[in-house]
Amino acid sequence: MKKLLVILAWILVVNSFLLSGCDKNNAKGTAGKNIEIQKKEEVIYVKTEPVTTMNFTNKLSLPGNLKPKEEAIVTAEVNGKVEGIYADLGSHISKGDALCKLDDTNYTLECENKSKNLAIANIEYKNLTNDYERTKTLYENNVKSKAAFEETQKEYEKQKEGLAINENDLLLAKKNIEDTNIKAPISGIVSNKKVLMGQMVSPGLELFKVVNIDNMYVEVGVAEKDMPFIKNGQECIVKVDVFSNIFKGKITNIGPEPNDQTKTYPAKILINNSEGKLKSGMYAIVEVIVDNHKDALAVPKKAVIKENEQYYVFLEVDKKAVKKEVKLGFSSDEYYEILEGVKKDEKVIVVGNDKLEDGKLVEVK
Repeated sequence: MKKLLVILAWILVVNSFLLSGCDKNNAKGTAGKNIEIQKKEEVIYVKTEPVTTMNFTNKLSLPGNLKPKEEAIVTAEVNGKVEGIYADLGSHISKGDALCKLDDTNYTLECENKSKNLAIANIEYKNLTNDYERTKTLYENNVKSKAAFEETQKEYEKQKEGLAINENDLLLAKKNIEDTNIKAPISGIVSNKKVLMGQMVSPGLELFKVVNIDNMYVEVGVAEKDMPFIKNGQECIVKVDVFSNIFKGKITNIGPEPNDQTKTYPAKILINNSEGKLKSGMYAIVEVIVDNHKDALAVPKKAVIKENEQYYVFLEVDKKAVKKEVKLGFSSDEYYEILEGVKKDEKVIVVGNDKLEDGKLVEVK
């Protein structure tokens, strides 16, 4: 009986050993498969684009607001009651067109009185001139005394000055009548109207504002460091937020002194607005080209990675990622100019580069 128990025990030990060996072999096989899977997962799928060439420009971007080239505030020159209005907000007018009319009754009466005064003064002056000429002749012939001649001469000079005053008074009276006709000083559009029928107005009171928007200015400020790059007559591009198209402009004015608040030098850019699209007050960006680089090496901006103030790209070389430091130049909306670090037609990685390390296995998809 004891022999039988010993034999059974040995059988159990041998089976346990054999099962343990199988488990180890299975574990080794599973581990091998895991290593193979892990190796496959280390391959990073990427997308590449070739290094190409294009033209780059260096531009100054100057923000500003649009203003009419010409604008005029129309004010009253004389007192009067408004009896006619001939223009309204938005009216298109030409220089010299009537905007409104003031009652001229009092000025007409005054003009008539001044005209009569001048007529009387002319008669008196003519008579005194005859007396002066006669007295002068008698004095020269020793018939009239010097005192008598000088007295007549004083009266003559006094009447001559009085005549000039009457002439000026009449001119002023006529001008007052003319000033009751309020006219447009420039051609353009009425942008503001502040007058009503029957309103009493006085000299200096604003009645209308007229703007000419056939040509517009963009007023910008130029930093001191950028002043060497701009000059009068220089052409530039103007972009206005509300329009998709661009406008051509030309620098016409550059201020010699900086603005006290912004410390920038004022400049004006003239734009043709014959179609009337642009309006006063619109926000605009003026782009002034200061340098050109033609046929320069270029890569997409998404290919460039910044690390510690340095710039890198990953190239795909023989299915591996090769990290290259690059030196950037100008830029456009989507591309960087590359001054150093890559060559034309090399493949830069543009998708998947955020996960890469130098030497990593990659597969282009």
